[in-house]
Amino acid sequence: MNELTPQPYQYFSTASLPVADRLATWREVFGQKVVHLDIEPAKDIPFHAEGTLCALPGAAFSLVSATPIRVARTQKLISNDKADTLFVVTADTPLQVAQGGKEKVVDAGDAVFVRGGECSTLATERETHVTNISVPIDSLAPMLPRVEDLSMTVIPKRSDTLDLFLGYIDLVRGWQEAVSADLSHMAASHLRDLVAAIARTGEPTTTAMENRPGIRAARLRGIKATIESQLSEPSLSLHDIAASNGISPRYVGKLFRNEETTFSDFVLGRRLHRACQLLRHREHAASTIAAVAYACGFGDLSYFNRTFRRRYDMTPSEYREDAWRNRWK
Repeated sequence: MNELTPQPYQYFSTASLPVADRLATWREVFGQKVVHLDIEPAKDIPFHAEGTLCALPGAAFSLVSATPIRVARTQKLISNDKADTLFVVTADTPLQVAQGGKEKVVDAGDAVFVRGGECSTLATERETHVTNISVPIDSLAPMLPRVEDLSMTVIPKRSDTLDLFLGYIDLVRGWQEAVSADLSHMAASHLRDLVAAIARTGEPTTTAMENRPGIRAARLRGIKATIESQLSEPSLSLHDIAASNGISPRYVGKLFRNEETTFSDFVLGRRLHRACQLLRHREHAASTIAAVAYACGFGDLSYFNRTFRRRYDMTPSEYREDAWRNRWK
């Protein structure tokens, strides 16, 4: 039996603290004890910060919002780490980053690699939302022989792989309950695959890299998100979805086959699910069955009725009546 691990998130905030105590508490609890960073305000304004930390077995990430700050990895704090790590940092405002005698201003939305085992500083001039991902360097070495040379490498926000990476983090953030140990290990492995893929930005894409489990999972998440945004379009097609995600229709089909389904079956299932939502919703009580069908991307009413009955063993009208009857019980 696969045991559950504790919910992987910790939430921190200064909101409930007296203004005078916020900086000192954040520096001591979140900065030095949790993420091993020295934190100080970059401007003489009231300090506020809040953030979420997700710790997985072999990877971690944090999402922090804060007033202008300067953070530093000092040698004393580095000595508290159990393993050398590689960080990927991105923010919605420019970041001033320094490490190894190099200094760079990283544009908003771009990402930068920072070596965890070397002293570094990072500063912001405005209130900022920062995403920081860390993975052990040793776990990346088999995929990235020159992983130790990545420090201060900047990845542009237009990078397709960076977008996949951040999208996968959004997926993991959706976990609200305790998860299985297997799932936690899988997510961490996927994050390591994606960090390796980001490091190869600009290099020709290889079949081996595209077939890494983390890349496949992130690709599939992106494809499903695109499908959801276009469900109401009757012309939604495999070729269009593949083109919008920059991959081949064959690869899209392979990703769905790995989940023991097909592109068409997935789209049909999501359209029927959305139809159920509309049929139950008070705002659509006056909508005809045809209007609901067309709003969900069905171009043929008889096909909608037939597939709905096959899936739910009742007609759309019966489903709506049953849903409203149960609502008032």
